[in-house]
Amino acid sequence: MNNKEIDKMSFEETTIKEKFNFLLWFKKFNVPKWIAFFGLFIFAISYVFTIRDFINAINGPDADASTIWFGIIDRFTNQSNWLLFIYCFLYVFFSKNSLLKGNGLLISIMVYIFFTFIGYNVVLVGLSGGAYGYGGSNVVDTVSNVWLHILCPIYFLVFGYFEMYYNPNKEPKKFWKLLLLGMIYPTIYMIYVITIPYTYGSHTETIDGVIVPETYTVYGNATNVKDYPTAWAYVMVMYLIFFPGSFAIFYFSWKGFNKINNKKIENKKTNIEI
Repeated sequence: MNNKEIDKMSFEETTIKEKFNFLLWFKKFNVPKWIAFFGLFIFAISYVFTIRDFINAINGPDADASTIWFGIIDRFTNQSNWLLFIYCFLYVFFSKNSLLKGNGLLISIMVYIFFTFIGYNVVLVGLSGGAYGYGGSNVVDTVSNVWLHILCPIYFLVFGYFEMYYNPNKEPKKFWKLLLLGMIYPTIYMIYVITIPYTYGSHTETIDGVIVPETYTVYGNATNVKDYPTAWAYVMVMYLIFFPGSFAIFYFSWKGFNKINNKKIENKKTNIEI
């Protein structure tokens, strides 16, 4: 098989020998694919931070099996960052995978990681305050926070917009279908967030003779709908306004790139005719 024939094929369609012809594959990369390729290394570090959290959790003074789920796996920050590596891996090496068809997954993950960026930096750090921020108890904690809440979100959003620019007219065909499917994950997570304070860890502890209520919530007071009624405002605004609004922003951004591209094509046709 010659190089021209391979150029027409995706990574998954080639033989094992052809898959290791890296120079050939690199020649085929356009700008979005290069961004996704380097993103794999950036997003892989997110898993390193997660593994570190696992180790700290199981070696902590109050360690038990639940500490791995509560506070690590159930964090939207971790879940959304894990999706970045998975998406870029499929995009670079398995571009014809059915999950990528229609680009609904791309916009959905852009929305999820955008929520991680805004939810942490604006809501948790800016509005609700508390224990969230970038100070950290050590340098690794600080780097981890910046990596997961600033670097990775911005990098993936940049990748998404480059994908829109280089691949116009490939956005999901129906906005409402995109919204309904894309909101499945936030809906499940929202139900988890508002029910977990009532179903897990709700108890009282006696500290210095004073009975103090203790409630487990995913993100402190911002999601503690049991003890802080204002938390309902944070949760509902994010679910009912932020998520649908973000889907609309990214979807119609792609539509905007379409108009720009179509106008360029029309101008080229006009110049040729002249």
